[in-house]
Amino acid sequence: MKTLITAILILTVNLSANTTNIYSHAKDVRVSKKVFFAQRAAKKGNVQAQFDLAIAYATGNGIEKDETKAFYWFHKSARAGHVEAKYYMGVSFLQGRGVRKDAHLARYWFKQASKAGHKKAIFYLARVEKSLNKSNKYITENYLSKI
Repeated sequence: MKTLITAILILTVNLSANTTNIYSHAKDVRVSKKVFFAQRAAKKGNVQAQFDLAIAYATGNGIEKDETKAFYWFHKSARAGHVEAKYYMGVSFLQGRGVRKDAHLARYWFKQASKAGHKKAIFYLARVEKSLNKSNKYITENYLSKI
């Protein structure tokens, strides 16, 4: 009797593990299909698909992570008017993700997203401007002390 119960428990555990693997694989297939269709639509100029593809590249969800490609697609969708993409352009320049760090360009993109009322962009715009003001003040004081 103990042998039968042990065998049933082992089969149940194996079946449960296989079911988990099947669901995990199905999720991966769904994500890969979503990325495939986003790529097709993005190349045809669909702004939301461009943004979705940028997020996929930025996170590595359904496709190999590539910050340079993420930046490319964020830029395309931001130039087409996608507000969230404008915010992510600011983040990219602020953190140097897929592009060199540039606080001035980060400020530009945060300002663009802020104009549309993007709350995080408004917050980061204030932080970047404060940082740039401190930097400019230091440069000016340093220059004036040498005169």
